[in-house]
Amino acid sequence: MATNRGNRKVPEKVKERNINDRPTAEMKARLMIFVVGALALLVLMIVVTMFKYAVTEADKYREFGKAQQLKSKVLPASRGTIYDSNMDVLARSATVYTVFIDPAATREYLTFLEDPDKVSLVGDDGSRVYLTLDEICSELAEMLDLDKEFVMEKAQKDSMYEKLKVKVEKEVADKVEAFLKKHKIHSVQCEPDSKRYYPQNEMAAAVIGYVNADGNGVYGLEAYYDEELSGVDGRTMYASDRNGNEIPYKYKQSYDAKTGHSLILNIDMNMQMYLEKALQTAVDLNKPKERACGIIMNCKTGQIYAMASSPGYDLNNPTEIFDKDVAKALSEIKDEQKRDQAEQDAWGRQSKNKAITELYNPGSVFKVITGSSSLEEGAINLSETFVCEQSIKVADRTMSCWANYPHGAQTFAEAMVHSCNPAFIQIGQKLGAENFCKYFKAYGFTEKTGIDLPAETMSQYIRYEDMGPVELASCSFGQSNKVTPIQMITAYAACINGGYLVTPQVVDRIVDTETGNVIKDFEPVIKRQVISEETSATMREVLENVVNTEQGSNSYIQGYRIGGKSGTSQKIDVDQSGNTYVASYCGFAPADDPEVIVLVMVDDPTGGKYYGSQVAAPVVTEVLEEVLPYMGYFPEYTEEELERLEVTIPSVEMQVVDTAVATIENADLEAKVIGEGSKVVRQVPATGAVPRGCTVVLYTEEDAENEYTNVPDLYGCTLEQARSALDNAGLNYQFKGSAAYTSGAICNSQNYRYGDQVPIGTIIEVGFMQAEASSQ
Repeated sequence: MATNRGNRKVPEKVKERNINDRPTAEMKARLMIFVVGALALLVLMIVVTMFKYAVTEADKYREFGKAQQLKSKVLPASRGTIYDSNMDVLARSATVYTVFIDPAATREYLTFLEDPDKVSLVGDDGSRVYLTLDEICSELAEMLDLDKEFVMEKAQKDSMYEKLKVKVEKEVADKVEAFLKKHKIHSVQCEPDSKRYYPQNEMAAAVIGYVNADGNGVYGLEAYYDEELSGVDGRTMYASDRNGNEIPYKYKQSYDAKTGHSLILNIDMNMQMYLEKALQTAVDLNKPKERACGIIMNCKTGQIYAMASSPGYDLNNPTEIFDKDVAKALSEIKDEQKRDQAEQDAWGRQSKNKAITELYNPGSVFKVITGSSSLEEGAINLSETFVCEQSIKVADRTMSCWANYPHGAQTFAEAMVHSCNPAFIQIGQKLGAENFCKYFKAYGFTEKTGIDLPAETMSQYIRYEDMGPVELASCSFGQSNKVTPIQMITAYAACINGGYLVTPQVVDRIVDTETGNVIKDFEPVIKRQVISEETSATMREVLENVVNTEQGSNSYIQGYRIGGKSGTSQKIDVDQSGNTYVASYCGFAPADDPEVIVLVMVDDPTGGKYYGSQVAAPVVTEVLEEVLPYMGYFPEYTEEELERLEVTIPSVEMQVVDTAVATIENADLEAKVIGEGSKVVRQVPATGAVPRGCTVVLYTEEDAENEYTNVPDLYGCTLEQARSALDNAGLNYQFKGSAAYTSGAICNSQNYRYGDQVPIGTIIEVGFMQAEASSQ
């Protein structure tokens, strides 16, 4: 049955539902309120946020904005200068540059080059302004002496700062800056930095120390006074555009760098030179396996005038092995790993200040401490005697004297001259272990001296509770306890300066580099009085007697009053055979009122001699011969000394022959005339000092050639044998060394080699030493 769907009627319920689904006015009103409320809330939030950014937290976000646009540049502070006592520069800083690249800015530069019109832009000289990355890297590599691949790698890093080279000198930095400016390159810059220079190279290297790559002190005074020397870095804040160009900005701020304070030392460069020269001679002659060191100090104030370790190193190239023999030996090591380790060991050894960081047995030098302590305590007196039978029995041990013969009965002064071990064992026994340890402590051996240098080492010593009769015996002559050279010289100074233990000081004062005002002035520091003035005066007399009695084995110098004591110790802890030694000597002057004291230590000499009187004493002698006149102390000769005093050769060139001969003879010299001329046109020697009776050769004809002779071999000769050989060869001479005019002295050096041809009359310098040590 057909149905007419189109005519179907909609039910009433459906009509009603459709009418009800339409939004009512009430619903529209609620919707409007919701929309308006939401919009109002959004507007309110915007307003609040804007108010927050623009008003309540404006400063904070202004700084954020500035941070995105501002750049800062560090202005490195210049490190303070180090001067010696005469204001000669030992260390100073100069401006150098760090050349760096900003890879991110470089990429922007390269993007900018994609515009062909820019790339083809030419400058006033017709050259292309903008370069490719390859061209930039090539130019920089050439100017900075770098590999192009290295520069290219840095330029392509994913960072904003990569160092190309540090410590670039100003001349090179100026070339780089000109290149960058010409080609409008802002991604590479030269940043000012500071570099440390040491004008004296290796002089006083162990004392001064040096700085690392970051400019921080790592050794010596550079490390100890790093805070005072460093200064305070400055900073500049500036605005820049996208290419790094600085733009005018009202908020630009600069904080100037504050230069570090400067140090003025007690070190005297002239005395330092005297010490280092003499030490080097000792090293060359005695070939010590473990180096040598020396100290020159003011006895009364503790001021360090000079301090050296030899061989040293070059402060401007501190990682380079300075000793040529060591460097050669290292280069011959085939195994790379072993060679690297050996190089590290050698580098560490040469950097050490041996005078304060290494321990040694002082040997007989320590006898001045045992002796002075015993006198002060009243355990001995100057009239009693001590018998040496070449050995002495202590408990279950037999201890020998250094000499292979007995010294017999001897007073304290004689025992000091003989450096007799059995005598000082007896003196130590009289002093006793308790008092020995008391004075050992009082003299400062159980504590660091407090010297203003880093890495001072503490001594190793036998404590009272561990000291039996054998230990007391060996300690009494300086064998068992180990101390530093700086401890030994400080204690020795107390023994002779009236008894006062002083603190050794390297720096005299710290000054403001910019104003010159003194920031800190270091006054002498007296820790305590160890012995009385009377005992100290007695020790000065005893030690002067040692030098005067054994002129050939100690630091005897004609015309001066010198006191001193040598020492020879065995390194039993290193070599049980007892064949490894340390040679040392400590001398002072003037003996009646000491002003300067010198200690020299030569560690494990292998040149054939090992006694302190043979190895170290000549160094002290050489140093004092130059230091004393420099300090204003001039010789006062005895009649005996005057008889063998050298005279200065007068210059008589261009004088008539008769007058010239008379002048030479009036100087207690002889004249030999060669030629038939009326005037002297040339003389040999032209100048110098020689003993009375030497001959001056006078040439009277312009075209006359010098007469030559061969230098004789003088090694091993006695003084008379050397004089005879030189006289026969027509040569003059200067006899050097404190042993020169003593019995038993033999030649051990000459300034011209055997067989050399020299003009007749030439002065031959001949060094002498004792054939056998008469004391240690």
